[in-house]
Amino acid sequence: QYGDSPEGMVASAMEFGEICRKYDYHNFVFSMKSSNPKVMVEAYRQLAREMYKRGWDYPLHLGVTEAGGGADGRIKSAVGIGALLIDGLVD
Repeated sequence: QYGDSPEGMVASAMEFGEICRKYDYHNFVFSMKSSNPKVMVEAYRQLAREMYKRGWDYPLHLGVTEAGGGADGRIKSAVGIGALLIDGLVD
């Protein structure tokens, strides 16, 4: 339905959260991964907005999947995670 998009990642994460909450299970972390830092950043921003709307407060595990080795991988990870740190989405 969503293809490879932040919207699809968030819909899947929220579905998982709803299932956990249905069974009164709250000991989980949201971890969404993308090899594209722009997709990862937008997905986490959307997830944070949706969690806020629902009054949820669950931890987020940030990371850029397959960022790669060497300087390129470090740059992709730093850009993706750094943008979310600046947004204040993590402690």
